[in-house]
Amino acid sequence: MKSQLNEMKYFTEENLREFITCPYKFYYEYIEKKKRPKDWRHMVQQVVNHVVFSYFRLPIEQRSATKILSLVERYWSNISPQIFESRIQYYTMTAKITDYLMQNLTAETDSAPPLFLFEKFTSTIQELDMDLSLTIDVAEWSNSSFVVKKYLVDAEKDMLMLYNYLIAVFSKKVFNKIPSRIEVTTLLDGRKHTYFPTPERIDEGIRYLQLMNHLLGNSSRFNEVYNEKNCESCPFEHVCERDARNGNESTTYYS
Repeated sequence: MKSQLNEMKYFTEENLREFITCPYKFYYEYIEKKKRPKDWRHMVQQVVNHVVFSYFRLPIEQRSATKILSLVERYWSNISPQIFESRIQYYTMTAKITDYLMQNLTAETDSAPPLFLFEKFTSTIQELDMDLSLTIDVAEWSNSSFVVKKYLVDAEKDMLMLYNYLIAVFSKKVFNKIPSRIEVTTLLDGRKHTYFPTPERIDEGIRYLQLMNHLLGNSSRFNEVYNEKNCESCPFEHVCERDARNGNESTTYYS
C-alpha cells in the first residue's frame, strides 16, 4: 500500500477532504478504486452545488426567494428518501437545507455576478511536490477585494482548516493574490465561518499541507488522523482492515 501512495503526485480537494475524514476511506476509494455507495451527505451536497451554481448564474433582476425555492425543489426531486436513515431524517434535512439556503442566498440578491463560479483549476505547487486540483465555488474579485465563498452541508473544524489553507495557498501560488476573506457556510446549522488569510498564514498553510502530503505517503501514520466516530457512516466499514494495518495497537484519535 505504501508504494502506491508514494506514487500519487496529483491530488484534488476531494482527495484531501476524504483523507481528513478518514485515511482508510481515502485508501479504499482512491487507491483500491472500490465503488462508493451513495450516501445522503454526498447527494445533498450535489443538490446544494446545483442550486448555488444556478442561482448565481441568474441576472440580478431574476434573483429572489421564490427562485431559490424553485431551484431547491427541482434538484431535491432527484434524491430518494431511501438513502436516509429514516423518513424523519429525510424531512428534517429537507427543511434545514432549504431554510438556510434561502437565508444565505437571499443576501446575495443584489451582488454582482461572481468572477469564478464552480471553476476548476490545476497547478503544480512546488513546496508540496504535487499537482493540486481545486474547484473554486464562488469568487468575487475586484480591485479592492477578493472573496471566496463555499456552501457545505456540514464541516468539522479539521475540514474548515483544510479548505481555508487550500484556498489561501492555491490563490497565492496561482493568482498571486491572497483572498481578503474566505466564507464557508454550513447548511445544517446555518453558521458562516469567516477566515482572513495573511502572508504569515500562507506559510502556515504550506506547512500544514506539507504535513498532509507526508501523512498521505506513509500508511503507518494513518492512525494519527483516523477518527473512530466516522466508522458507523463509512461505506467501507465492512471491508476495512485498519486494525490489522495498525498492528492491533491502541489508536489515538483526534477529537
